[in-house]
Amino acid sequence: MTDTLFSVVELGGKQHLVAAGTRITTNRLKAKEGEILELKSLDDSSPVSLKVITHSLGKKINGLKFKNKVRYLKRYGHRQTQTVLEVTAIGGVKKAVAIEEKVAKTAKKASAKAATGAKRTKKEAK
Repeated sequence: MTDTLFSVVELGGKQHLVAAGTRITTNRLKAKEGEILELKSLDDSSPVSLKVITHSLGKKINGLKFKNKVRYLKRYGHRQTQTVLEVTAIGGVKKAVAIEEKVAKTAKKASAKAATGAKRTKKEAK
């Protein structure tokens, strides 16, 4: 059995099979670059974290309309807007580790302030 976790998520009306660390391209989302999205997995309802990497344009599609003997020729092109996402965690495991690290950092800062005798700010007083 492999250590890699796979999950199925739905984005933009399409289903994607994802693993931690993979990148997927989907239709344009209204999220900003660097933003973290939390989705529910379709197979076991575990949380899946996705980070927005970039917004870009897809491959150009060229089209042509032509009617013989009528002198009608119409050319057109289209580029679909896309969002590139990276799967950061499946099942919230990585998120729990990040929260523990953040709590440890704040505890370390609090102990450093207490050791130096620094004054409390208005935010910390509340």
